[in-house]
Amino acid sequence: MNLQRLAQRSIHFAQRQTHSFKLMLGRRTLHGLATGLTTQYSSIYAMMLGASPVQLGSLQSAGNAVSAVAALPAGWFIDYYSLKNVFLMGTAMLVAASLLYFAAPVWTWLYAAIIIYYLGSRITCTACTVTCAAELPNEGRATGRGLCRTLASPVAIAAPLLAAWLISQFGGISVEGIRPLFAVQALIFVTILFLLLTRLPAAHAHRGSGGRHRILSSFAQIFQQGPDVVRLLLIMGLTELPWTIAQPFMPVYAHDFKGANEFVLGGIAMTSALVPMVASIPLGRLADRHGRKKLLFAIAPLAYGANLLLILAPVSAVGGSLCLLLHGVLFGFNSISMALASSMAAEIMPQDQMGRWIGVVGMFRGLLSIPAPTMGGLIWEHVGPQYVFLAAIGIDVCIRLPLLAFTRETLHLSR
Repeated sequence: MNLQRLAQRSIHFAQRQTHSFKLMLGRRTLHGLATGLTTQYSSIYAMMLGASPVQLGSLQSAGNAVSAVAALPAGWFIDYYSLKNVFLMGTAMLVAASLLYFAAPVWTWLYAAIIIYYLGSRITCTACTVTCAAELPNEGRATGRGLCRTLASPVAIAAPLLAAWLISQFGGISVEGIRPLFAVQALIFVTILFLLLTRLPAAHAHRGSGGRHRILSSFAQIFQQGPDVVRLLLIMGLTELPWTIAQPFMPVYAHDFKGANEFVLGGIAMTSALVPMVASIPLGRLADRHGRKKLLFAIAPLAYGANLLLILAPVSAVGGSLCLLLHGVLFGFNSISMALASSMAAEIMPQDQMGRWIGVVGMFRGLLSIPAPTMGGLIWEHVGPQYVFLAAIGIDVCIRLPLLAFTRETLHLSR
């Protein structure tokens, strides 16, 4: 009965929202399907094409660098020109990146693919965040973000299993087995491109063309909203930094050191997606009632437990697989933590400055993430693979959580 009431309230919440927010729900679902097909296998694919751990980290760093550079202009163009055109451009880049991954004969081709992919992801992420920030009120924002993740989760759960089945049909974990996933991914991004082209309204810019020559001053305005702007900027960057160090190496570690096959890797991704489906809306409602900070502190230890389980998992078939699946469950809470931090960031900025603010946040997160994967590769090669995941825990405990403690709760702030 409680589940039935939760489903009814979620449906009523969605029905009250705007057409643009409903479209973002559908876009997020399809985007989750596309990314879920390749998330667990892109790192393994790169190494099978000849990349070393440090070179794998450098691939991620190159993508992060371009993502950081793209964040500011994406936010500015959204505020001053057309949200729809920016959205379409970013999605077209995702199509091109998937095709490059599919065609790559050697790992060096992946530099171009990952740069274009991260550029498109940053642009579409900024556009989606701006849309949702503008369409949702403070008291419903965390619930709305939770609903978005909940609706996307069933598809995200199915995607890794579909990917594992496709890989098994094409010969198992190998270059030939993984390559077709990127062709399927490209088709899904083409579908998103068509939906945005035909269904997304052409929103008006907030300012006239006369403001386009005052770019620096317009960005400076966002730092006049109070001291919490800088604190939240740091928190948003540090929320992803530890996992940016470790993320590219998680499937490689599970496959090479714990014996995970394509179905276990798919199961890890599936369980990670299951958590947002089940917990996003209840935790979002708690955050909308009691504040974001309390939930962020409560969720943090779960991600640490995920990394420890990955390290301590036995190599035995049954016990190791169970530990790896539980690792996926605990790591799934990290997605909810990201959403809560994004809710805090959206609540301190006026709507007409939201594009620039999200752009600044994206740029800062990107700048911090540039050296992170390469750092993970160096730790892997020169200290030990398991220390990549321990370093992620240490950064979060020693830097982000103390900073969060000194930041105001944003739930009841008026923009």
